[in-house]
Amino acid sequence: MEWQMTHALVTGGGSGIGRAIVTRLYQRGARVAVATLHQEELDALAAELRDGPGELLLIQTDLTADQAVPRLMAELDQAGITIDLLINNAGTGLLGDHVELDPIKVQRALTLNVQVLTELAGAVAQRMIEWGQPGQILNVASIGAFVPVPRLAAYSASKHYVLAFSHALAQELAPHDIHVGVLCPGITRTRIYDAMGLASEQQSEGSISQLIDHFAMSAEQVADSALAAIEKKRRVTLPGFNRAVPLASLLPDRLTSWFMHRLVQGRDLR
Repeated sequence: MEWQMTHALVTGGGSGIGRAIVTRLYQRGARVAVATLHQEELDALAAELRDGPGELLLIQTDLTADQAVPRLMAELDQAGITIDLLINNAGTGLLGDHVELDPIKVQRALTLNVQVLTELAGAVAQRMIEWGQPGQILNVASIGAFVPVPRLAAYSASKHYVLAFSHALAQELAPHDIHVGVLCPGITRTRIYDAMGLASEQQSEGSISQLIDHFAMSAEQVADSALAAIEKKRRVTLPGFNRAVPLASLLPDRLTSWFMHRLVQGRDLR
């Protein structure tokens, strides 16, 4: 992989897995456009990554806003960036019984996890086809793509979508020499912990957050898996011990969801 020739777009690149991926791409000499919601994250990136071999284009944007994707593509065009690597990383989740969640927050999460990812993949792929250039798209899903997870019902459903969408899109784009892969990390120690209410300093003995924390990976470990997946053009990547998770899909969904519910039933979130 000639990283010095790569023009990448990383959504949600200001924190967590996205930030770790941006850092690695930059250190390898890539030109990286970073789209994220929080300006302070971009400021921190600019301060940290300023003397390396890569280049950064920092874009503050709310990807869930109306016309956000067309505006982002226009900004990339204006900057003269022809994206040949899209890392569709932006996403969020909500932990809790679905009927107790704020419907507005659920809608926003599904918009980001499903609609934005779908629209951006299409927009970038269309440009690649128009330019006649090969490229790669890596959509970030989750191990929740393989199992229905009670108390993460909407989140895991959105990741089921990302996995199926990525497989189908890969077949459509293969004739254009555009590879589509999907990264399925497990629980990772990132800002999504806060979004789900899993801050480690608030954990109590036997809580869901403590249970999850035993299996969590670092963002840097997941980022290393992402870059290896890009280099080897893997269709599906599950970092670390998460490789065993697809075996759960051999069981009936009803049985898997029952088991997962028994696992978390009666536990506090924190």
